[in-house]
This record gives sequence, structure tokens and C-alpha cells, in this order.
Amino acid sequence: MDTITLPALMVLASLSAGAPEAEISKIPAPQQFASATCSLSGQQRVGPRKYCYYDCGGTTRTIVVAAGRTCAFTIRR
Repeated sequence: MDTITLPALMVLASLSAGAPEAEISKIPAPQQFASATCSLSGQQRVGPRKYCYYDCGGTTRTIVVAAGRTCAFTIRR
């Protein structure tokens, strides 16, 4: 009578109960974010820099530009 070790049984169980091999070897796609338009909600000048604050539907994004530049009214996220 042949004996099977515990690690061998674990491997066999995982292979027989798991998803097909094609499913296992698939690399998940990187998470993609829907693009959103963010609108200018405020700006602040600090020394030679200007901080432009944008409302992106519940989150705030900040972009730093030179103090002499104008903040864009909208940006794409």
C-alpha cells in the first residue's frame, strides 16, 4: 500500500477544489478609475508658489503652480 504525505494531500486538495488553471494564472488588471472633471474650489499663494484646490466629487485635489500662473478652472482626474 502506498502512503501519501500530508503536504501532498494538501496540494491535491487545492488543485481539485480550486478554480480552473486559466482562472488561477490570470494576472489581475490594474484598478482603473473613472475620469472625473474637478472644479476649482480655492487657491492660496505662499511665497513663490500658488496652491490650487479642486473639488473632485467629494475629494479634494491640490496642484502647485508658480505664483504668477493662473489656476485652471477645471482639471481631469
